[in-house]
Amino acid sequence: MQSGDDVRTSLWVGPGPACDRVPRIPGSKSLTNRALLLAALARGRSSISGWLDADDTRLMVAALRALDVSITGGDDPGQPLQIDGRGGPLRCDHAPTLQVGTAGTVARFLLAAVAASPGVFVLDGSARMRERPMGGLVAALRDRGAVLTALERADALPLRSGPHPAALRGGTIVLERPASSQFVSALAFAGLLADAPLEIVLREGTPARPYVDMTLAVIRSFGGEARWSAADRILVTPTVLTAMPYRVEPDASAATYFLAQAAIYGGSCRIDALGHDSLQGDAAFVHVLGRMGAQVEQRGDVTVLHGGAALQGGTFALDDMPDTALTLAVVALFARGPTHITGVGVLRHHESDRLAAAACELRKLGAGVEVFDDGLRITPPSARPEQPVAIDTYDDHRMAMAFSLAGAVEIRDPACVAKTFPGYFDELARLGVPVQRTPG
Repeated sequence: MQSGDDVRTSLWVGPGPACDRVPRIPGSKSLTNRALLLAALARGRSSISGWLDADDTRLMVAALRALDVSITGGDDPGQPLQIDGRGGPLRCDHAPTLQVGTAGTVARFLLAAVAASPGVFVLDGSARMRERPMGGLVAALRDRGAVLTALERADALPLRSGPHPAALRGGTIVLERPASSQFVSALAFAGLLADAPLEIVLREGTPARPYVDMTLAVIRSFGGEARWSAADRILVTPTVLTAMPYRVEPDASAATYFLAQAAIYGGSCRIDALGHDSLQGDAAFVHVLGRMGAQVEQRGDVTVLHGGAALQGGTFALDDMPDTALTLAVVALFARGPTHITGVGVLRHHESDRLAAAACELRKLGAGVEVFDDGLRITPPSARPEQPVAIDTYDDHRMAMAFSLAGAVEIRDPACVAKTFPGYFDELARLGVPVQRTPG
């Protein structure tokens, strides 16, 4: 596991003030990339407002443009993107190599889309993305007739898609528990382009089911037919999608850092346009902080947290919101008693092995940490280190943002937050958190 020892610049981040916060949260990465792909498949021009401008979404935009999808706008902050959809499968006169970087959504979603499209395409990504699971998705697409060839390691990037002898077949795909909910979402996208309805059977459920619910909801927003037909199966009907204006919600995962800061240091945090009506499962994380002792109010489109009360540890199953686990792991440093996080084994296969990485950095801060297959048990330190602790971020945006909450820490490789929240540290500073650049 790589660390940030070679990083030449770092940021020192101090404790948060006890103040009233109304942070500016960027658009949801998950919703942005879903909307971009669906707009590309739709007939007509779609407008996407509130979109996230960050590395992961720019990778999706670049890949779609490489597939001859016209995407304009977005040059100024707040300006919508305009996407001229293809009205069906993606087509290209040449055989492009689509670079997905470290973006799992781009890799999985685009693989499914090109596997259901004519032509030959190659997908490749970063060294870490080449290590991340793809096999279950590859096998499912091959079962429906897609021709997918691994160019180096079996069932891993880089992969060549096509030429396919015929359209992707509908029918039934049976999955054991997939390595990622993105596999299920990707198959739902592929089902829109199949030659007959596609049923996805999940024998052992899926990690992070709210992300699958989100996918089905966004598909329906573009006029598609995709629904849970039973507790363990999804039915997708091939559909020509309809272009539309789509508004992206603020990113609920990003909001967790500001909510947690208020829970730890006091004051309040208000998140506008994000409440219990959100499509994002991570919007429910505020109730985890409520169980720990924070005062929480959540309505349809707003979330408010008042901190200052003593926080209590406990056991928290985060199966439906694994991206919040690192936030909770750092909050656990400030709780009374141990905090046991369960249901997040999927984190071993993200930008870093997040369970191992978090354990290493929490121990630097004096915590006792036990690592399990599906989570962590964290015992808060009896005393904090006297000197600022240097936190390695493992080229992982969530490690950098979560550990910035610890206070009096040096965050190495802070630029990794550009993956989903380029202005994160600027926003901390705007809200009164001490942030200073230091030489590496």
